Amino acid sequence: MCIAVMPPSEEESLWLVGKSGSVSSFQSTVGGQITRSIPHTRGILYTEEMTSNTSKESIGEIPTTSTMTNVNSSAVDSSVPSSRDHQIEPDSIDSTADIDLMSHFHEDAIKQTGVGYFQIMVAIFAGLSLSSDTIEFFVVPYILPSAEVELCIEDNEKSWLKNISLFGLALGGFAWGGLGDRIGRRRALLSAMSVHLLFITIATFMPTYGTLMSVRFWSAIGMGGAMPLAYAYLAECCPRGSRSIWIGILVAAGALGGVYVALLAWFVVPTTGEMIVLENKAHFSAWHRFLIFCCLPALFSIVGLIFLPESPRYLIEAGHDVEAMMVYQKIYKKNNTNKNTTGSQYQLSELELPSKRSRGQTNLSSSISDQTVLGDIIHSINLFKNSFCELFTAQYIRVTITLFIIWSTIAFVYYGILIWCPEYLKYIRANEYTLQSKSYYDKEFNGTIFTGSLDNLQYKKSKFFNCQFNKMIISHVKFYNCTFKSVDFTSIRSSKTYFIDSEIVDSKFVDTDLSSQAFIRCKFENNTDLSLKGPCPTLDLDYNIYIEETLHAHLVAQLAFIFAAAFAGFALNEFRRPKMIGLSLFISSIGALCIIFVQNHTSLILSFEGGFMIIFSIAWTLMTLVTLESYPAHIRCCGFGIMAVGIRLSGLIGTVIYQNLIDAPLIAPALLTAITLFIASVAAFKLPDTHVVFL
Repeated sequence: MCIAVMPPSEEESLWLVGKSGSVSSFQSTVGGQITRSIPHTRGILYTEEMTSNTSKESIGEIPTTSTMTNVNSSAVDSSVPSSRDHQIEPDSIDSTADIDLMSHFHEDAIKQTGVGYFQIMVAIFAGLSLSSDTIEFFVVPYILPSAEVELCIEDNEKSWLKNISLFGLALGGFAWGGLGDRIGRRRALLSAMSVHLLFITIATFMPTYGTLMSVRFWSAIGMGGAMPLAYAYLAECCPRGSRSIWIGILVAAGALGGVYVALLAWFVVPTTGEMIVLENKAHFSAWHRFLIFCCLPALFSIVGLIFLPESPRYLIEAGHDVEAMMVYQKIYKKNNTNKNTTGSQYQLSELELPSKRSRGQTNLSSSISDQTVLGDIIHSINLFKNSFCELFTAQYIRVTITLFIIWSTIAFVYYGILIWCPEYLKYIRANEYTLQSKSYYDKEFNGTIFTGSLDNLQYKKSKFFNCQFNKMIISHVKFYNCTFKSVDFTSIRSSKTYFIDSEIVDSKFVDTDLSSQAFIRCKFENNTDLSLKGPCPTLDLDYNIYIEETLHAHLVAQLAFIFAAAFAGFALNEFRRPKMIGLSLFISSIGALCIIFVQNHTSLILSFEGGFMIIFSIAWTLMTLVTLESYPAHIRCCGFGIMAVGIRLSGLIGTVIYQNLIDAPLIAPALLTAITLFIASVAAFKLPDTHVVFL
């Protein structure tokens, strides 16, 4: 009988995965009859397998391990001459049975490593990357008032600072998701975060609006990889029994970024227009320092990821057996360092290895004839295209479309509510401020010296003779049909101040920021203007920026999201995902109608936002789990990347629409939110039940 001689690399791989027959029995058939069954005898320790140099082979015994990729077909033929039709075929990931076997193998392997220190480390550093993702979106409202003054940003340009980030996040999710399936979850995440950190640091020093927009776009592209990669990375490092707990923690960690940026803004960013004007005189103003601090989570995430291993599930899928086994051993040691396990070793005796393995997407490139750089690029593009197309094959198209619809609808509402609540709070404050305005009618001021500030006043048909306005801040003051004769305006800083149908004679303007647009249909005669115009002569900054309202709304929403997401992960582990998602979204749709009753009460708006986010975040957390569990390892990140595109683009549309509903009747945002979430709740019942799926 002929015995196949394996190359050393294959023999090493065979010993690593366990010679004991991780498959409980190996069977070959001749004419449909079972010819041999080799029972499992005992488990071999990982360290024993690594140090063993020889294998015991029984005469006529076929090797029990069925995971080798280059089994010599002549050996099989010589052992079983009549079994040519049943010889081992080349590796493939097209077989569902093979994918299931690898998933079971990984589940058994990761379960034996235990849960503890290693998962905590992955959750911390993957969570920091998701926190940076949240910061990327939340940072804009806090830097915009200051950047508006320094970079001369017009009103029609403000919204694009946020929109360009969402668009970049969409492109980044698509690109990095595909790379995560090609080069590995950790490696792709580390690359994505490095790109983000580079450009967000550069953005801190950008001197113009155009350059800031460009750099933030590339920063968002890098950050777009966090969502599809971080969740997959942590999920594949956890056994099924605790998967939902860790994903819930990771979702909560992402929301923690919103809390971080809000609290940071509270201490660093100017909260009034007057403070912004004074800060703008500094060479490195507060909003630049604020952006530097916002880079810290991304920096810490990169440092931590450098010292973490690759996802063992990806390594198995890619055919890197030796590396995968080393990672399992490392996880086992990390999780059992402080336990009373002296002398214990990570054992592979109970593991069942698959009969076919996909030998790595990166290794497939060796089969192409063109080994040039261009050939490698074309091959990589083809692999990416194939992964994308596989999402829309008969096997996955239904779940892909269903997930995309649900993600798009809930993201539309999520980003919309995050915009609407703080903006509506500002709208209420602005209306209250307007109603508190004081008016002076037909007053005459002769030789009066005005100092300090004038705020929220109206002068109608009033006369000012030989008066002085000296070192003042004039905010939201309007002069209707007034007369100014021999009046000095010195060191004036103004906001939304207008002279309408007024007459100004023999007056001086020294060191003021009053531009031509502040004078509407006015008559001038023999006046002196000694003011130095600033870099933004047409900019009229509103000193009432209401940053406190943004802070309160963001803190309430994100704190509610954190606690509810963590609760969902711990409490809903064994529940059927589709039913819980559908129920959560249905309750959220009913709760959205409460918008009608908030009216102009700040406390009611914040209460609605917090309660809504508590219910809504349960669906968001479970949707994350279902998305991870709906795709096999070789297209998991690509599938999540497609969902990320839907999330960001729908979020962009949602922010634009909800922004335009600020002054609309409250029934408009209420019905829009309720109908959208109801559609999502109905679609949720079409999702597969994945709570028992192995990754």
